[in-house]
Amino acid sequence: MLSRRLPSTAVSFSWRRSRLPNLVPTQTVQMVQTSLESLSVCPNKVCMIAFCYSTIPHITADLTDSIPQPTSKQGPLQPGLYLVGTPIGNLEDITLRALRVLKSAHVILSEDTRHSGKLLHHYNIKTPLLSYHKFNETQREQTVLKRLKEGEIVALISDAGMPGISDPGTELAKLCVHENIPVIPIPGPSAFVAAPSASGLSTDEFTFVGFLSKHAGSRRERLMVSANEATTQIFYVPPHKLRQFLEEASSLFGVTRQCVIAREITKVHEETQTDLTPLVLEQCD
Repeated sequence: MLSRRLPSTAVSFSWRRSRLPNLVPTQTVQMVQTSLESLSVCPNKVCMIAFCYSTIPHITADLTDSIPQPTSKQGPLQPGLYLVGTPIGNLEDITLRALRVLKSAHVILSEDTRHSGKLLHHYNIKTPLLSYHKFNETQREQTVLKRLKEGEIVALISDAGMPGISDPGTELAKLCVHENIPVIPIPGPSAFVAAPSASGLSTDEFTFVGFLSKHAGSRRERLMVSANEATTQIFYVPPHKLRQFLEEASSLFGVTRQCVIAREITKVHEETQTDLTPLVLEQCD
């Protein structure tokens, strides 16, 4: 990721009122009891609210041959912009439809072509990659729009998860909608959906806040809004900012709320921790 999300360094939080259930059933989740220090000094780890299985299966075979080909009922892909969800860690977490789209597209717009190249190589997909990220999306828009108007199939992927969710893609999708160009979502992994599903917190209603501002005043204002909400609040926080976030948030959320932190979702080193509030207050004294 670029400035909105650093590569492989994100953490997701979900806060809730104490009257809600505390934990996910123990038979499905392995709670990893780690200290605040062990979570806050892992600058190269992805941190999300996550299931924490005792083992995660390794990929045992190349699934390229399993990519379904268009059938007479299915028909060929129509021209347009395809927003394709890609794995957030485990390469097995990709749909057959996503693989078919990536294989059939004329070009794949990628946030980091080197990172995405590994995914394509794993599935033996030869479609050309074109970089598309925060710092060049404005310059790329007209080029991409021209290709779409000429009837091409353009796939857009981010480094992980769904394009447009704290990742590039939103502005291009808006432009295509305005120009009456089809925008087709190809559902796939999304950290902020997977994380709360395994957190044990209420998911009847929740707010996805994403990354907070770099400016202290703006962060505090947004945290005050979340602190006044009874619903679960979900944040993305780089690990090197974890301590800062907990200190700022705990002073506003107080001891009546619960926090769940997890990292490396879908990966071998998945970790999750709950009920951090007393520890946070002790650290802040």
